[in-house]
Formats: sequence, C-alpha cells, structure tokens
Amino acid sequence: MRRAIAASSLALAIVVTTAACDSGDESSSSTSTRGTQATSTTEDTTSVTVGIICDTAEDASRTLVQSWGSDDEAAAKRCATDAVVHELFRTKGAGNTWMSRGCDRSDPGVPVCAYSYEGGAAFLTVEGTEAEGWKVTDLEFMAD
Repeated sequence: MRRAIAASSLALAIVVTTAACDSGDESSSSTSTRGTQATSTTEDTTSVTVGIICDTAEDASRTLVQSWGSDDEAAAKRCATDAVVHELFRTKGAGNTWMSRGCDRSDPGVPVCAYSYEGGAAFLTVEGTEAEGWKVTDLEFMAD
C-alpha cells in the first residue's frame, strides 16, 4: 500500500512539474518569439530614435555644453554630430564658465547659438526641426 501511495505521489509530482514547466516554456518561447518579430519588423519598417531628442535649438546647444562640462560624450551625441562632439571633447569641459548669449534666428532653419567665456566666444550652428529634433552641426571659436 505504501508503494502504491508513493508511486501515485511521484506520478502526481511529475505531472504537476511537467505542466508548470510546459506552461513556463510556452510563455518564454512565445515572449521571445514576439520580441524577435517586433524588433525585426521595427528595424525593417521604422526608423526609431533612441533616447530623448533635443526639441529646440537652445536645448541642443545647452545639452552639448552641459554634457561637455560633465564629461558625458554619450549625452552630447544626442544633440550634436559626432564631429562637433569630437572637436569639443578634445579639451576637458569640467569647470568651464561658458555663458549662453542666446540663439540668433535670422535663418530660422539654422540658428546659431552663442556662448561667451573668459577669453572668447563659441558659436554653435544648430539644424533640425521640432518634429525630428535639433542637433549642433558646427562649432566655431572666436578669441578676444
């Protein structure tokens, strides 16, 4: 009788474990498949910008300067081209005293944002749209 009860208990444990594992496997498999399909579809049909875009010219220039001051190249690249980031990050930005002087919007599609600092100024050309975001595309320095 004990053997019959032990065998029944073992069989029940196997059935319960198998059912639980099967249920978990289906869920994992299904989730994995859906994730792969969604990623594949997104990559094939839609351009997705990762991260937050800079939604104004002022935001793009401010983000670049603050990121430089924090030695955060990844954050700077959200709102500036690789060439601008590379040029600015050739020197350390920690402790910089750059003061924003605003953006000249005489050409609304390509504003130029000015920053002054002891000994000179920097002019950041920014391009973009509100829908696609703004990026600093050029950097010029002027010494006093």
